[in-house]
Amino acid sequence: MLKFYKNYMEFFFFSVMLIGLVFALSAPSAVISYFMSLISGMFAGRFVYGRKGKIMFPYLVIIAGFLTGYLIGAYYGNRIVVIALFIFGAVLAYKIYNKGVLRDFKI
Repeated sequence: MLKFYKNYMEFFFFSVMLIGLVFALSAPSAVISYFMSLISGMFAGRFVYGRKGKIMFPYLVIIAGFLTGYLIGAYYGNRIVVIALFIFGAVLAYKIYNKGVLRDFKI
C-alpha cells in the first residue's frame, strides 16, 4: 500500500515537473521563456525563505523537479541561461525577503 507521508517528495517532484513542462511549452519565444524562468526562480526563493529554519531537503528536490520539467520543455533559448536566471531569481527573492523589503502576510 502506498503511504503518502513517506512518498510525498517523489509524488510532488513528478507533479511539479509536469507543471514546469507545461509552463515551458507555453512560452512562445526565448525572451518570454527567460522571463518565466526568472519569475519562477523568485517564487522558489520565496518558498525557500518560508521554510527557513525548518527541514529543507525535500522542498529543494521538489523545486529541482520544477526546474527539470521546465528545462525539458524549454525549446526556445539557451538552457544555461534559463538555469542561471532561475537561480538568480531565487537568490534575489530570498535576499529581498530576508532584508524585509517584501513581507509575507501570514494569517
